[in-house]
Amino acid sequence: MTRFHLILLMFFLFITGCAQKITPPQPQTSDWRASLKEQTSWQANGKLAFISDTQRQSANFNWQYNNNKQQLILTSFIGTRILSLTELAQHSELQHDGKTYVDADSQQLVKRLTGLDLPIAQAPTWLTGMVDNPNNQYDTQGRLSESTWIDQRGQLWQAQYQQFSLVDGMWLPTRMNLSHKTLRIKVQLNSWQF
Repeated sequence: MTRFHLILLMFFLFITGCAQKITPPQPQTSDWRASLKEQTSWQANGKLAFISDTQRQSANFNWQYNNNKQQLILTSFIGTRILSLTELAQHSELQHDGKTYVDADSQQLVKRLTGLDLPIAQAPTWLTGMVDNPNNQYDTQGRLSESTWIDQRGQLWQAQYQQFSLVDGMWLPTRMNLSHKTLRIKVQLNSWQF
């Protein structure tokens, strides 16, 4: 009898351990694109991989957007800060190697000091998948799948969106590729906060 109770106890422990709390799927906001356009503040965390014919570089990022100004922090995979870029009213400041640099153009500032070309001015639209271009391609749920745009320096960029996640009722990219000439940037977005 004791053996039967022991087997029964083990069975219930096993069943209890296998139980999962199933969260209901998050509902999509009826006009999620309009809701996303109205957002004036967000934060995204993830990884960037820069791949060109001559080099490969990667970094973790924390990208913040607040009332048309951005802050970007890039760190190495061991947590060492590579750079910190902050947009201010009239200029941008970049901290790199213990020094502070200033320029009116964030993209030019990052490229000049690190060699990394990144379309920073348009980031609020391409990071969120809200690029406005008549040649855009969308999937069946209205999410951007491919887009092109010209940055403020006259360079043509292409974006391919591979994966999305539903955050606060809005579809947001979690994987994408950016390309410009021979440069390809893989972007993985691990979290979004509004």
